[in-house]
Amino acid sequence: MKIISRLVALGTFLVLAGCGTWTAESYLHETISGDSFNACLAREYQERATSEAYVDCNWADTATIVEKGRAAAAGETVLPWDPATRGVLPSDLPELQDARAKLLAALDNGGRTDPARACACAKAQRYYDGWVEQASDNKLGENGSWLGGEGGPVQPERVKAEKAAFYEALTKCEVAKVVGGPWTIYFGFNKFNLTQEAQAVIQEIAKSSASTFAVVGHTDTSGSKAYNQALGERRAKSVATALTANGKAVESAASDGETNLAVQTGDGVREPLNRRAIVTVVK
Repeated sequence: MKIISRLVALGTFLVLAGCGTWTAESYLHETISGDSFNACLAREYQERATSEAYVDCNWADTATIVEKGRAAAAGETVLPWDPATRGVLPSDLPELQDARAKLLAALDNGGRTDPARACACAKAQRYYDGWVEQASDNKLGENGSWLGGEGGPVQPERVKAEKAAFYEALTKCEVAKVVGGPWTIYFGFNKFNLTQEAQAVIQEIAKSSASTFAVVGHTDTSGSKAYNQALGERRAKSVATALTANGKAVESAASDGETNLAVQTGDGVREPLNRRAIVTVVK
C-alpha cells in the first residue's frame, strides 16, 4: 500500500511538473495572513487548490484556482466564476446564475469591506466556485459533450456538498433585513441555540420601532416529521426568549416543522436555508 501511495504521489508530481503547473507549488505552501476579504479569499483558494492538486489530482483546475488566489493576494478584485463560461449543463445554469447574483449582491453590499462578514463572504465565493467546478464536470458524464451529447451527473454528491457549503456561508455573508421585517434567523444542523450571527439579527430586531412579534420555527426534512415539529418549536422559543430579554413582546412562538420549506427538497435532505426561524411584526 505504501508503495502504491508513493507511486501515486510521484505520478502527481510528474503530471504537475510536466504540465507546467508545478510553479503553483510555492503558492500552495505560502503563509497568507490577515483577515481582510482578499486575504481570506486567497487562503480559501489556497486550500481549494491544495485539495485539487493532492486529492483530486486535477492539475488543470489547480492552475486556474491558484491564478485566482494569487490575484486575490495581490489585492485584485476577483469575481466568482460565471457558470455560463464554465461548460455547465443548460439544466444547471439557471440555479447557478441565481446563486451567483445573490453572492454578488452580498459582496457589493459591503461583503468585501465589512470586517464582520469578510471571511464568510470569501468562504461563500470559494464554495460557489467549487459548486460551478463540480457542475462543469457533468459534461463528461454519460452521453457527454465530448461524444456529442449533453452529458449527465458525474459526482452528484460533490455538487450537493459544495452547494450546501455555499449557502451556509452565504447566510453569514448577507446583511439581514432591518426595517419592518420579516427577519430570518438561521440555525446549525439539529441545533436551536443562537449563533453569533443570530444574536446580531436579534439586536437589529430590538432596534425596530415595533413592540410585538410572532416567531415561527422551521427545519429541513432530515429526521422525522414529529421530531422536526418539536425542533421547530425549540427554535421558535429560543428566538422568543432572546427577544423578550431585549424588551420586546412575543405574541406567539410556533413551529411549522418541515412544512413551508424555503428551498423545496425531498425527504431526508439537509438544507441550510430551511433551518430557520422567521420573525414578523404583529404591532
